[in-house]
Amino acid sequence: MDGVFWYDDIGFVVDKHMMQSTLPNANPLDLFSLDGLLMQTAKLPNLGAAPIASWLLARLMRLTTEGLGFEANAKLYHDGGGFYLNFIAFSRAIKPLAFFSVHGTCAHCNCWGQCAESFQPTDLTRVFVDALVENVDDLMECKLTYYDTDPPDLEKRRVGNPRVLGWDGTTLLGFRTKYAK
Repeated sequence: MDGVFWYDDIGFVVDKHMMQSTLPNANPLDLFSLDGLLMQTAKLPNLGAAPIASWLLARLMRLTTEGLGFEANAKLYHDGGGFYLNFIAFSRAIKPLAFFSVHGTCAHCNCWGQCAESFQPTDLTRVFVDALVENVDDLMECKLTYYDTDPPDLEKRRVGNPRVLGWDGTTLLGFRTKYAK
């Protein structure tokens, strides 16, 4: 299966079609700060002024072999800006264990979703974060320019200023912001 990466016995793949999926009797994976969990590992490389989302994007591009649903050099336009990724986590028997979303911007990286009744949200977050930080310097060159199509700080509905995330092979791109405009 293209774009799959494994950690322990859990596989992860991005649903490029962004289908709404549910699991019977699911355990909720409440919204949490993915960048906070990544920072707690103390394994991230020196980010400089770049947001964690730049590293996360370059890391996920490598892990999925550019299987995120957009090209390594892309422009995205949507409300909220950044990137939205819908992941499916599954067992070696190809049994779905979780459906979860990751949203990354210059200001934050968040995650939310649901886990199968037999799979705890804490186990999902541990395995996912461990997979991400296993080889923190193994990144793929990429550049995502994104536009928030409805930034809340503008009086009229229009497209906000472009923001950049990614890695140019030497330096992580973009700048951390308090709020992704």
